[in-house]
Amino acid sequence: MTGKLLDNRYQILKKIGSGGMADVYTAKDILLDRVVAVKILHSNFAEDNEFVVRFRHEAQSAGRLSHPNIVGIYDVGCDQGVYYIIMEYVEGTTLKQYIQSHPNIPIDTAVKIAIEIGSALEEAHRNGIIHCDIKPHNILLTDSGKVKVTDFGIARVINSSTIMNRESILGSVHYLSPEQAAGDQVTEKTDIYSLGIVLYEMLTHHLPFDGDTAVSIALKHIQNEIPRPTKFNPAISPMLEECLLTALQRDPEKRYDTVSDFISELKIAQGFTTSIYKPAHPDFAAVPKPAPARPVRPKKTAEPPLKVRERYLAYVITHLPQKYIWTAMILLFLAAFVWAFFSFGNFWSAKNITVPDVVGQSAASAETLLKSENLRVSVDEIASDTVPAGQVISQTPQAGMDVKEQRIIHLTVSKGGVVISIPDLKGMTLAQAQERLSRLNLQLGAVEKGNDSTLPSDVIIAQTPAPGTHAEKGTVINLQINGKQAVVPNVVDMTLADARKAILAADLAVGTVTSQDASLKAEDPDNLVVSQTPQAGAAAGDGKVNLVVTRGKAKAASGAEKRGSVNISIPKEGKARHVEIIVMDDDGRHTVYSSDAEPGAVISRDVSGRGTVRVQVLVDNSVIQDREL
Repeated sequence: MTGKLLDNRYQILKKIGSGGMADVYTAKDILLDRVVAVKILHSNFAEDNEFVVRFRHEAQSAGRLSHPNIVGIYDVGCDQGVYYIIMEYVEGTTLKQYIQSHPNIPIDTAVKIAIEIGSALEEAHRNGIIHCDIKPHNILLTDSGKVKVTDFGIARVINSSTIMNRESILGSVHYLSPEQAAGDQVTEKTDIYSLGIVLYEMLTHHLPFDGDTAVSIALKHIQNEIPRPTKFNPAISPMLEECLLTALQRDPEKRYDTVSDFISELKIAQGFTTSIYKPAHPDFAAVPKPAPARPVRPKKTAEPPLKVRERYLAYVITHLPQKYIWTAMILLFLAAFVWAFFSFGNFWSAKNITVPDVVGQSAASAETLLKSENLRVSVDEIASDTVPAGQVISQTPQAGMDVKEQRIIHLTVSKGGVVISIPDLKGMTLAQAQERLSRLNLQLGAVEKGNDSTLPSDVIIAQTPAPGTHAEKGTVINLQINGKQAVVPNVVDMTLADARKAILAADLAVGTVTSQDASLKAEDPDNLVVSQTPQAGAAAGDGKVNLVVTRGKAKAASGAEKRGSVNISIPKEGKARHVEIIVMDDDGRHTVYSSDAEPGAVISRDVSGRGTVRVQVLVDNSVIQDREL
């Protein structure tokens, strides 16, 4: 990005910062020959059409703010898909950096900084602008000791129209008001709470709440009381502590009505009065600059404060008649004006143009009209279901404003309604899917439970229509969400009745029940489970456990034991034969012999069983004997 020329006016110099919303660069304004700060929005914001429109509106509103404690917004525009904000360039450091490098900020200094932040908020609130993201990262301390608040209006768009990235959330959640954390409406009192957190951090070098996740911290803002700041800094006066805790009430109705009330209470609590109060002094701004490359020659200790020439000049000036002093000042002013006129001749000589109204016109005719007025044009297309394709939706600067020749007029042009590609929601939580669908103007339909052992619980596992399908605005998307992945219990050796209870207790269902002995009734509750599918400890893919049972031990033991013998002779002629001897009794079905026998072989086998005992002999899978003992 370094070296790029935005809109043939802003020459990018170097990158000086980066955040969740934008990268920040210094740039040279070629037209006005001054250094400015440029925020280049990340591409994910530029792709959100709703965000672009809201961003321009809020940036223009914030641009109308003029206050010594507010970083000024000079311009906002787009060049070849790169959205940017031109801002006042402030040399200094952030309040967050200052807090980190100064663990013991004097109480007076902390309060003075808070008062200057509050003064900026007063101006914004008078103009109907709520900051929504007051935190030390958005407050600059200049090298001259001035407090500057930045990102007015921008945070409001980010919080309402986009999904913040993880860095941005974690950076802001510590200063989040309870109503923001709960998703309720924000007011001026939202900024009062966040300002209170900033002052709390300066006074104590601690944040009221911390946690492993952004969600856990946000919940603490909603549910927990703020720890008293004197816990960390006993030097805080009782009056100042009560003032701070009033600003940090969870219920907005219990906070100060206005930021002006908060500032007044701070001044009283710390002993500041209107007559003696002075803004924060450079003593807090001092993040030391690097030493110069060449060593500075030390002054001689004997040298007087003023050189002889300087003392003489001072004497002459102080003894000149008043009229000579005024004459000199006027001549100096005229000389400066003449220098400025010839130095910036092109700017001063540029003709003023009243911007024509092109909203509602076709992009082609609007561009022709603007160029005929010696103005340049930048076109940005967005989707619109209400404005025909090719028609101008809005313009910046607005119609009727006076601008210099060759000023760029930014046009927002409709590209008509667009076909939406349905996103892949698999793996998202329901809340994430809702947010994504809302941003794409798609509707959430039915949500059903499903099971997929390969995915975590409570995430989307299926959707209709399928991802990549083309759809129109308002299309209903039905989802299937993964149910809880229950672990299969061990039910082997349990009775069927007990096994059912154990399976149901694990939020699972009994699938098929089969018996090892076809002559037995599988659903007998006294039957014993001899095997299960899935095995114990596995995840039940379909939520069901299949069982194999046999006759219960209690019933088997009630029958008397019976004994007998089996004798089989294999014909001498022919081939080898496969012989099986099977015993069926109250304990179930058992194969007691299974082997190949050569021609002429004689097989003798003692058999036994309990209760009703039946013996079967099979040769090559054909039953040749079937009798009871």
